[in-house]
Amino acid sequence: MPAPTEKTKPLRLDAERNRAAILTAAATVYAERGSHPSLEEVAKLAGVGVGTVYRRFPTKGLLIEALLEATMRDYAERIEAFAVQAETEPWEAFRGHVMSLVHMQANDRAFSEVIADPASSSDAFRDHHDRALRASLALTARAQSAGVLREDFHHRDLLILTRASHGIVAAGDPDGIGDPARLAELFLDGLRRH
Repeated sequence: MPAPTEKTKPLRLDAERNRAAILTAAATVYAERGSHPSLEEVAKLAGVGVGTVYRRFPTKGLLIEALLEATMRDYAERIEAFAVQAETEPWEAFRGHVMSLVHMQANDRAFSEVIADPASSSDAFRDHHDRALRASLALTARAQSAGVLREDFHHRDLLILTRASHGIVAAGDPDGIGDPARLAELFLDGLRRH
């Protein structure tokens, strides 16, 4: 009989504390610096040995999957809510979707990396990406049908904005010159039909 996996076997109290410390440390490091920091850096910040991190998360990819699972679910759910809102408030919903996206990117570099290049992200996020895409397509179609979004808008234009916003986030901006929200406002101003 195979040994229980981490998902089915309850962790000892100290192991659960270590896991929580690892996830907290990873959330801080990866939100600030993207997925580049090593598991060794996460272990140091968590106050645990690197072996403890590797026992819980044998690869950085598995740690990032555990870390971003809730964020990716929230991302898909937000867009689904905006798609529903678009039935009655199409421009407000489209604008809300765009601004929510860039704010999420600005606050979490690891999330920004995953969103900027969905094709290369973990298969664990595939369902969230698919849900988000379906909702975003419905939202933009409703905004175009309502006549508030330019007819020549193509959904891939959102990916261009996402990648541009990610570029700003990834570069960092100690002088406050690059602002994803400002970029999004300019983008929205160019897309709205008056």
